[in-house]
Amino acid sequence: MKFPAGRRLLASVLPLLALLSACGGLSDREEKMVGKYYIPALSDTRPLMELNADRTSVLRAIRPGDISYSVSGVWKVEGDSLIIESDSTSITIEEGDPGLVGHIACRVAYPITGFNESTLSIQRQGITYDYHRRMD
Repeated sequence: MKFPAGRRLLASVLPLLALLSACGGLSDREEKMVGKYYIPALSDTRPLMELNADRTSVLRAIRPGDISYSVSGVWKVEGDSLIIESDSTSITIEEGDPGLVGHIACRVAYPITGFNESTLSIQRQGITYDYHRRMD
């Protein structure tokens, strides 16, 4: 059976469009997670984690009185984990001794133990951390 040229074109283009749309955009869950996250005991003024709508991220390490630095990267949710791939060449020292910067992992996968409009809970090294989101 022969199909008209328009149907053949449509049949060949639709799977390609579905594939492209799945690759670039955020999932519904990821869209809800976009924001700046704080742990008030460590910092009330600078977010410890920024998850941006363009998939870029910023992770900040703050050791009060010692050092504060940030590193840029990209993020995604895969299964039940938050995946962050950092660019170790993007380290920005915000205060303190650069010699105190430890090893920067190129890729981390944090299990997500909970998420709602205001809190993202992830597990790091067996400990659950509650990151509080602000809508700045």
